Amino acid sequence: MTTHVYVGSSARTGGTINGVFRRATDETAWQHVIAGFADHTHINALSVHPGDPNTVFAATSTGLYRSTDRGDHWTRLVEPDGREQMWSVLVHPANHRIILTGCAPLGLYRSDDAGETWRRMPRPAVGERMVDCFPSRIMRMGIDPSHPDTIYAGMEVNGAMRSDDGGESWTDCSDPLVELSKQPHLESAILSKDKSEGMLDVHAIAVAPDRPNTAFLALRMGLFRTQDGGKSWQDLGIGQHAAHLRYGRDIVVAPWDPTDMFACVADKARGEAGRLYRSRDGGATWGQVDHTVDVQSTTMAVALTASDRRQAHFITRGGQTFSTLDDGASWREFPLPEGAGASVAVACG
Repeated sequence: MTTHVYVGSSARTGGTINGVFRRATDETAWQHVIAGFADHTHINALSVHPGDPNTVFAATSTGLYRSTDRGDHWTRLVEPDGREQMWSVLVHPANHRIILTGCAPLGLYRSDDAGETWRRMPRPAVGERMVDCFPSRIMRMGIDPSHPDTIYAGMEVNGAMRSDDGGESWTDCSDPLVELSKQPHLESAILSKDKSEGMLDVHAIAVAPDRPNTAFLALRMGLFRTQDGGKSWQDLGIGQHAAHLRYGRDIVVAPWDPTDMFACVADKARGEAGRLYRSRDGGATWGQVDHTVDVQSTTMAVALTASDRRQAHFITRGGQTFSTLDDGASWREFPLPEGAGASVAVACG
């Protein structure tokens, strides 16, 4: 079966075209697939169903959408309440009938019947730490299949949290991140006057299914790991490879091997440089894998598929997309059409 790559576009910060672009891996041209989306919809996250490659989810500024025909048509599953926006979507790895979507302002919806009905979960009882910034949003969630009720969530400008009861209640895991921010090299204040802001600016979270209580964060100040369920976090020192490239934007665990990981790291949010790193030892050490490409803006996200471990696809904010079909031995660039907004999400399957 042919693999498809999906890229989500948002014209909030440039460009004129929103929506989802799709490309088969044996083709070079992108298709703009937006049938069913509300007007002016910005894409925030994409996910291909782990058990059905025909089904794709899009978390957007106008709700959560689903396509059952690889993006040809989209149907809205969750309509936002007021100014609410959806920023993440996760199909439970052990029970595909459970689907979660995280939103801003801080909140969560859950379906237990494969997306047919939804209920709004209780608002997580964690404080808004950066009140001078935009409303906190759930950027990414992760679940350990061996602990199916434990959910980790990363929040932009609000750190991390963990639920041990399927999203009914949450434990704040951010105090250790604030403590780390007292180190001068981990201080950052852009949107507020609080120097812990950078350590709370989480963009992605990944769970290690082979190691209980282990999760990883990609945030403004780098890549970090917990081995005790979020009670403490350790800096993985990604900046040692290039001091100016430590802005963590994405981190994922390979579906074929829990010790194989990929991460997108850049110079800044709207920068001019970025790299794709890979770890083959569960995050202990990292090395650059995109040596043959010319990255011209922030690396934003990486996508992998369990059906073919030789594939990897990553995107940059400026509309560059790169793909390897031979486990990183070679890469090829497939730029999005002119006028596309910022590339912010990628998925494949």
